[in-house]
Amino acid sequence: MKKSLYFLVAFACLLLLSSCNHVTYTPRSRTQQQLAKPSMLLLDRIVEFRETFSEWPLSKEYFMAKGPRYKEAFNGFKYLYTRFKIVDNDNLLFYFDQHIRDEAAYRESGLTDLNKLNGMVKFYKQDGKFLWKIKMN
Repeated sequence: MKKSLYFLVAFACLLLLSSCNHVTYTPRSRTQQQLAKPSMLLLDRIVEFRETFSEWPLSKEYFMAKGPRYKEAFNGFKYLYTRFKIVDNDNLLFYFDQHIRDEAAYRESGLTDLNKLNGMVKFYKQDGKFLWKIKMN
């Protein structure tokens, strides 16, 4: 019993020491996370898109192709990866990842940040109005 416990502790320490060459952890304040959220204009335009076209956008490119109003909503968007997941006619999940600051830090150091900026927005219908809730990871 004791040998297996010592082996497990030694293995965990070895794993921890070897992973330090590949990952890093950057503390993020609430202010930094608040500033990294998508703009309210973009979220309003996604809801407007749904109400205008009676469908959720399938992708960022599809959304931006519907007109200059929707294209300008992504101006200043700080994430390189987006994904729209349509749950049903009244619910949408919008994922965003790969913040430009995190990607620049990765190119410089080669280390993956465990506390990278990303998140999701859940769009839903309540009492006849579309609402959203942002969750940063």
